[in-house]
Amino acid sequence: MTVSYATPAEVSDWLGDVTVPADLTRLIKRASELIDAKVRATYPVDTAGAPTDTVVEDALRDAVCAQIEQWCEVDESNSIDGLAGGQISVDGYSGKRAPDLAPRAYHILKVHGLLGPVPVATSATPEWGVW
Repeated sequence: MTVSYATPAEVSDWLGDVTVPADLTRLIKRASELIDAKVRATYPVDTAGAPTDTVVEDALRDAVCAQIEQWCEVDESNSIDGLAGGQISVDGYSGKRAPDLAPRAYHILKVHGLLGPVPVATSATPEWGVW
């Protein structure tokens, strides 16, 4: 069972001047499910499945907020119909649809090492930089 990683108040704060969707609670649940599907790293959780590490908790919250921010911009259909990131052509416009995971959410998860294991520096690799 997916834990909702953000509250309506947190999403509203994140969105700022963007109109808050009427079905915000449902969107939080759906965004949390999508984030769960993308996260590959393990982290400690409590008995309810919520992260116990505040850094992870904050990253998951921010990723959910970023996902909802994208849905406010492009609609959530790109995460529903299976055509996310696909090529489209509408009224003379041709290009790619938005990805199912918002780019901002992807960056948040990546920076916090939640998309997979964090690389370990060796004597042959720099402490910081490209891995």
